Amino acid sequence: MISALVDAGYAALLAYGLPALFVLFIVKGAIIGKPFPTSVFLPGYIVAVSASRWTIVASVLVASLGYTCGQLLIYWLAAARGREAVESLPRVSITDDQYARAERWFQRYAGAGIVITNLVPYVGSFIMIPAGIASYPFERAAFYALTSTLLNYVLIVWVVVGSVQFVTG
Repeated sequence: MISALVDAGYAALLAYGLPALFVLFIVKGAIIGKPFPTSVFLPGYIVAVSASRWTIVASVLVASLGYTCGQLLIYWLAAARGREAVESLPRVSITDDQYARAERWFQRYAGAGIVITNLVPYVGSFIMIPAGIASYPFERAAFYALTSTLLNYVLIVWVVVGSVQFVTG
């Protein structure tokens, strides 16, 4: 099933470019698309289209904005309706352990927790649930989410695309 999702994601990226990248990363940031391997999609898209420097920069920005918008959707939903509303989204299942871990990170580190968890694969969006429930300032949550997501994607693209360029000479 994940293989079919990855294939569909790549097909959409190649057919529609940056708009598809934005939508894909919104879905990823909103936990619905957690099976999508963003660390593969973003650099894979860049390599597949033989991107220029401008396209690389635009791709990283679009993916970062999309992912952050998805995270802020989770934040808003949790703030307005609680954890249950987030769990009612299609394809979203949050275990008590995942939620407890996110809540501990948020209680202990607040904004720094948002930054740290965004740099760790698969856990970034979960911390937005306790942040929303705790009414953490929206502007701070948005700032920390965007800057850490941008840093994460710049590092991923730099390593993967740099490695491909090194190997292909």
